[in-house]
Amino acid sequence: MKLLTNTASGKDVLDFRIPSLYFHFVILIHTKSIAMKKSLLAFVSVFTVAVLCMSSVRAGVNEKVLQSFHRVFSDASNVAWSEFSDHFQASFRQNEMIIKVSYDKDGNMLSSMRYYKEQNLPLNVLYKVKKKYADKKIDVVTEVSNADGVSYVIQLEDEKGYTIIKSDDSGTLVPVDSFNKIPE
Repeated sequence: MKLLTNTASGKDVLDFRIPSLYFHFVILIHTKSIAMKKSLLAFVSVFTVAVLCMSSVRAGVNEKVLQSFHRVFSDASNVAWSEFSDHFQASFRQNEMIIKVSYDKDGNMLSSMRYYKEQNLPLNVLYKVKKKYADKKIDVVTEVSNADGVSYVIQLEDEKGYTIIKSDDSGTLVPVDSFNKIPE
């Protein structure tokens, strides 16, 4: 968990990263009290555990979706399924990455998100990020693939805080947001 300040809004932000649950939360906090932040943290933690305990691992996934999933992701581990009104989503680990994949009811892949470190970025994107942001370290990459193509949301870190940028597959970089670290 990291406590950050959004430089655009000036609001405190708690960044929850729970890799074993395959997702993270960013919650905007409008209070200045540490006790209130700790109470909110406890509530969010209990709520998250309760929701995860209520969800089924396979969630009624049909055979077409399962076959399509296993054809591509035969080495997946810790697979958890979620069912929505018009699609299914699998969250899992494979090759040291956290991955989320969405399928329609007929087993067609709709989109995917992969979370990883800089070594998996395409070299042209990595080069442009390292050139433009030489004073920052790549903290985490979120790769989003869908019908529109592939894009990368890259979180950069330095001693002052975090910068979020977005890139397409050609390496066009667009700043999205930045957060200052709050001194402890």
